Amino acid sequence: MTATSPPNFLATLVRPRAGNFGQFSSHRPACCPIVVASRSTQQQRRHFSLSTSTVAYRPHSACPHPPLSITGPASRTPSARTTKMSTSRPLSSSASTSSRAQTTARQREPKRFAPLNPNAENGHELPKLKGIIFDMDGTLCLPQNYMFREMREALGIPRSVDILDHIRALSNEPDIPAAVSGDNGSIPHPHSTVNPFQLPAEEILSPFSDKIPDPPPLSPQARAVAQIQAIERNAMSSQRPQPGLQALMDYLTQRGVRKALCTRNFPAPVHHLLSNYLPEEVFEPIITRETEGVEPKPSPEGLWMIAQAWGLDGEIEVGEIRESVEADAGEIDPLELARRYLGSGLIMVGDSIDDMAAGWRAGAATVLLAQDENQELVKHEYTGLSIRRLDDLIDILENGFAESAQP
Repeated sequence: MTATSPPNFLATLVRPRAGNFGQFSSHRPACCPIVVASRSTQQQRRHFSLSTSTVAYRPHSACPHPPLSITGPASRTPSARTTKMSTSRPLSSSASTSSRAQTTARQREPKRFAPLNPNAENGHELPKLKGIIFDMDGTLCLPQNYMFREMREALGIPRSVDILDHIRALSNEPDIPAAVSGDNGSIPHPHSTVNPFQLPAEEILSPFSDKIPDPPPLSPQARAVAQIQAIERNAMSSQRPQPGLQALMDYLTQRGVRKALCTRNFPAPVHHLLSNYLPEEVFEPIITRETEGVEPKPSPEGLWMIAQAWGLDGEIEVGEIRESVEADAGEIDPLELARRYLGSGLIMVGDSIDDMAAGWRAGAATVLLAQDENQELVKHEYTGLSIRRLDDLIDILENGFAESAQP
């Protein structure tokens, strides 16, 4: 079996999806700090390739393939959730995954990675760490949980309703005449009838975007988006980095560890945090709630997209997956198993149940940044390891990462 002729389930797995994810680097002009992903023209490479040209937030070119609907393994509803645009709702499940596969997945062995210190005495036979994916709110920066209370008040929804699910359920049909909105009716404003989850990045990420006057949004969905974005923009001015953030970033750069972001926020706060507190760091790709074709966390889709962007799909051992499927008498869905292998070399670092669930379902190791607000997650089945400060990870990675066995 050669790399150019994968089995059908792997060919389906690695089909790329269109997206607006990209690279942030402060070495680029303030007007264009993102390099977006593009489809590789060499079909021998089955994963995303990142363009090296500097672009001013140009949208991703259309993907020639139909979208791939990715769902995680069937899983029970998390017993506790933090207030991060989400609520205690069950995670989506894969209809083709058997109950036996569910039980096996829950009982997975704690993940371990080889030490990053080349002079460490033990552990070099363990799998190598492929990269670390970070959440933003409450992880790279201090928690701003008051935002979510303000959002629910603005939208008139209780804590039991997921904020993003509520907005997506609203109508995107205009219910305000164009004349009332100040528009001439000939060109739809990007904050009105165009999909509000795909706003032009030039406006969103510009340092001067708050000064751009916008006509009133025309649809209920667009108005809801504008409401929560206003709250997020106001909170940007009070963003503060987590203790130990810069020390951890310096260490990861020194050891050559790849970094990416996967957040339920929209791009402007991400740009603000990185440009103000991590001006020398590069995160690629960056997945936000506006990344096209990707469900937000707790879906694992964002993590799988990052793994594909890093080329990890080309490292999946086809024979090992086939043996695992055959050993389980075919009761493990091979596509689901392949997806889990795709994320198996990653660590997801976050502070919410959405982060832990996304990482766990993607097949990645999970690290909880434990704080007063999320202590109930320390012993959660999706939490592999908990730390109190970001730089606590330095010694852990240096000497060999190991998840704690959950009781």
